[in-house]
Amino acid sequence: MSYKLVAVDMDDTLLDENQQISKKNREVISSLLDQKINIVLASGRPYASLATYADNLGVVLPLITANGSLIKCSLTDKIYHKLNLNLKYAQEILTYAQEYDYEISVYYEDKIITNYSARAKLHRELKEVNNIVLDKNLELESDPIKLLLHHQEDEILEQGFKDLEDKYEEQLYITSAGVESIEVMTQGANKGNALTYIMNKLNIKPEEVIAIGNGDNDLPMFEVAGLAVAMGNSLEQVKQQADFVTKSNQQDGVAYALEKFILGDKNG
Repeated sequence: MSYKLVAVDMDDTLLDENQQISKKNREVISSLLDQKINIVLASGRPYASLATYADNLGVVLPLITANGSLIKCSLTDKIYHKLNLNLKYAQEILTYAQEYDYEISVYYEDKIITNYSARAKLHRELKEVNNIVLDKNLELESDPIKLLLHHQEDEILEQGFKDLEDKYEEQLYITSAGVESIEVMTQGANKGNALTYIMNKLNIKPEEVIAIGNGDNDLPMFEVAGLAVAMGNSLEQVKQQADFVTKSNQQDGVAYALEKFILGDKNG
């Protein structure tokens, strides 16, 4: 199969546990770009954070950020697609989350508002955006693009998923990138729809696409790509939905899969 587009998740996929892209992963991505194979970065992260990685890698396609809520080009800052979360729903969910003592982050295109100082510190360390605001009251004035809810207690997280899905199933997309979080976007904002948008722009067929990820929020990409690759460190339910399970993010799993399915074919 001749693949023309690779969609890659960032955290726990392309990035190692130190938030770095390994030398091997860089080399393989560079080889693909040299061979005119398209690379798109797809993440729950905000645009500013993803743009830095894209620039360092030489990736020029628009970035899928905030789980597909925003598609934006790092070369021109042009917004191709944006879906905001309704302010009324956002405020209702914030009230619910504060009642159960969640650590909350509210994402805008160029700003993150959080109610926990430790969470603000983490956002700054990850250099996600320049403007990080600590506001324990979380008073919002406009529609955000994403809510991120963290909690250490599994029972509260599980109940939170159930409560939010029961109430907002038709209005919102509720997912997770990890075991201690809930991510909330408007309905239709997911990595799969965003990837489909880019595929259509490039006139690329599903069978010409590889999607690589590790979390539940990557499953919509798996559904639209011809080849779905789960990382070795993925959640079990993600592995079950994949066509192939590669090595972990600590073992250059992205490079391993791309060498197997693209570079191996071209070199063979």
